[in-house]
Amino acid sequence: MSNEITEMMHNIAKLKKIDEKELIMAVESGITSAVKKVHGIKPVIRGEMKDGGIKFFWTKKVTENSKDEFTEIGLYDAKKIDAGAQVGQDIEVEFNPTEFGRIAAQTTKQVITQRIREIEKEQIYNDYKDKEGEVVTGIVHNTEHGDYIVDLGVAQGILKEREQVPKETYKIGEHIRAIIIKVNKSKGGAVLELSRTHPNFIKKIFALEVTEVDQGIVEIKYIAREPGVKTKVVVTSNDPHVDPVGACIGVKGSRIQTIISEIHGEKVDVVLYSDDIRKYLESAIAPIKIKNLYIDEVNKYAVIAVPDDQFSQVIGKNGVNMRLVAKITKWKVSVLRESEYGEERLAIMKAALNEQIEFDLFKLSEDIPVKTLIELKKHAIKNLKDFALAEESVLAELLGKTPEEIKLLREKAANLMEHIEGGKTE
Repeated sequence: MSNEITEMMHNIAKLKKIDEKELIMAVESGITSAVKKVHGIKPVIRGEMKDGGIKFFWTKKVTENSKDEFTEIGLYDAKKIDAGAQVGQDIEVEFNPTEFGRIAAQTTKQVITQRIREIEKEQIYNDYKDKEGEVVTGIVHNTEHGDYIVDLGVAQGILKEREQVPKETYKIGEHIRAIIIKVNKSKGGAVLELSRTHPNFIKKIFALEVTEVDQGIVEIKYIAREPGVKTKVVVTSNDPHVDPVGACIGVKGSRIQTIISEIHGEKVDVVLYSDDIRKYLESAIAPIKIKNLYIDEVNKYAVIAVPDDQFSQVIGKNGVNMRLVAKITKWKVSVLRESEYGEERLAIMKAALNEQIEFDLFKLSEDIPVKTLIELKKHAIKNLKDFALAEESVLAELLGKTPEEIKLLREKAANLMEHIEGGKTE
């Protein structure tokens, strides 16, 4: 049986890349379980790989005369192993597992096999744990409640509905590429949570398709994305001789078209980063030209004027283009038609901005979660004044609070505004 175990261990270690030390521990555990099952004792067993084979050692207590062959060894026999052996000490005795008989052999093999499965599952988990943030390709195996179950070979992936790009659909058997956002342990070893909406998915796709990005010559500084609609990727170059935008676009648009194809036709703008906000904005809305520009460096606010006939194009469908511009610049950016731009209109817009800043709704962030405040803004409650004037029933529904709690929040908003107004008059 020792030779059978040795051969089995070598084969499995080679095929599954499992460390032989781990396998030896599995054999030790198997033999220990077999001895316990057959003889009712739990010995200390040690395996040792040597000269292409495996030897097993059983720790026994040295006594004058052994009365229990499974736990003791007589002094006379002990001295044959170690001439300096003394009564009372522990000594390792080499043995052959075949001595246990058929039942013990079967038990040993069963335990070893089970332990090897456990080692393999643990190894799969550890291997993929190090790959969080990497892109993988798999085959759609099934769908469950809107989620895609993806076969990745030795592991399983799950692309949850919330991580899917709207309007993207896959059939069973189709290949799918996604980024690993989390690795969880499972009975099968590992379940990988996948995403096709995460901004880093775009970053990794660029690295796969653009050599300069992969090598760090071109750096991606920011990514702003509305999955399935549009993405803006901000790039800069660490080599003055390399045009970062041109590198990402490729000859005749070859590279960017491959990337767009991977994300099923989603529009992608490659924007050149600049510390100069004027140049940055020019690149952010290119190829449309800025005709006039107002910049407030203190409040990070800009108003750009564009040709009247290109105004809708700059805004984008449902305002998507300018939302992405605001995200990548981290500035508040307003757009006017060239015919609207003038001192009077700018004065109105600056006054509205100042009021928005002074009466910022986020002054209530200690009492209301930021996500909820953002939701309030979507319902036209954009500042403290709007909050104070909003109907209690509307606030109660949006915040999920009682009338008493709403009353206290409105009072706090009023006190904050009074403090601001008081500061103006002093």
